[in-house]
Amino acid sequence: MAFEKISEFFSGFSTESLLKGDFSSLLPIFYLIILIAIYSIVIWHFYRFVARRDCFRIKYSKHKKLVSCLKYSMIYPFVAFLFFIGFSLMMLFITRNYEIYEVLTTSFAIVTAIRISAYYSEDLSKDVAKMLPFALLGLFLVEPSYFSFTEIMDKIFLLPEFFVYCIQFIILIVFVEWILRILLTLKKAVFVKVDYTKDENYKVTVQ
Repeated sequence: MAFEKISEFFSGFSTESLLKGDFSSLLPIFYLIILIAIYSIVIWHFYRFVARRDCFRIKYSKHKKLVSCLKYSMIYPFVAFLFFIGFSLMMLFITRNYEIYEVLTTSFAIVTAIRISAYYSEDLSKDVAKMLPFALLGLFLVEPSYFSFTEIMDKIFLLPEFFVYCIQFIILIVFVEWILRILLTLKKAVFVKVDYTKDENYKVTVQ
């Protein structure tokens, strides 16, 4: 068991070995530092990408709307799949009493809430997106024995049985994204029209 081995590493640490010049007991701490750093870097990139309102940075000046439409039609479903699977795996590590379907529904709710928040405020969306990953890290540091690698793997092996539900949730995530983008487009169109009207009125007044 990976988690049990880490606990054994810490139990073998002693200050007496350090005073004698034996630094072998520092190896577990060094490994832990590396793992925390790698996990933090990966999660930092992951949650910032999930929380970004525009997942794709489109730099093309020509046919920008067409390119955006194609990307959100063809590429975004795969991106939504990564979001959904990522949070589902985190939920599997944290939860003990949840059934697989409950894990999937909760993950769907988290991803959808993050995406909705991103269209309101990306800062808020980032706070929501990083909550679960760093809660998982904190739980691991405080109570490593909480995790049962065998139980987690058993749940992961059950995921293919819920493949249809996963596809349904991913379709819903994509549908919500399209609704949000349509509303954003309408909002931009309305405000641009209002600003133009104000400027035109101002010019007429000046004349």
